Amino acid sequence: MEQSHIFKEIEAIKKQIIEKYKPEKVILFGSAAKGDKEINDIDLFIVKKNVPYYGADRMKELRHLIDTDAPVDYIVYKPDEVEERLSLGDPFIRKIFKEGQVLYG
Repeated sequence: MEQSHIFKEIEAIKKQIIEKYKPEKVILFGSAAKGDKEINDIDLFIVKKNVPYYGADRMKELRHLIDTDAPVDYIVYKPDEVEERLSLGDPFIRKIFKEGQVLYG
């Protein structure tokens, strides 16, 4: 995907997430956040209080709400889950917060 197209798509997805999903925070991470020339998908880390228990159900909920043809990977955590993972030193979550680009919140 071309960078100009991907960044327009990210903006459109972000607006839909904010309006329809009402998250506390949205962070872009991965190749799109780094500005890599080759971007295969859009990786979004979302923090939201009231979400289904299972991660797969959280992603399903977003896929039904968000209208896009772009390949998007959603990771959704509750605020207390984020705090717990950070306190345990989870390298994946720490990297998202350190290197990711906050789009909202």
